Amino acid sequence: MQEKVKIQLTYGLYLAVVPAIVGLALAYTQRNRGNAFVASHCRFQIRTFWIGLLYLGLSTLLVRLLPGGIYLLLFPAFWWFIRCVKGILDTVKDEPVQNEETWLF
Repeated sequence: MQEKVKIQLTYGLYLAVVPAIVGLALAYTQRNRGNAFVASHCRFQIRTFWIGLLYLGLSTLLVRLLPGGIYLLLFPAFWWFIRCVKGILDTVKDEPVQNEETWLF
């Protein structure tokens, strides 16, 4: 039960954006401590952080290169939000992440 709370805490920190680095550290510390349920969520959370950072960086670069590119910043924000909500819903249903290796949702 305590592992589930830590997983949900990490998703909450990710949704708050600023303390997401704390959530990343929590995911790294928990990834090898639990069962397949915990491991799948931790891998999903770690990938969410790093892929989200990549998407944000690419979007920021394109904002400078394309007119009207400011709207491209919406993609990483929506992507991040959807992945966090999906992860929370999976923990509520006591299910591991089905495809933690995906770059989408």
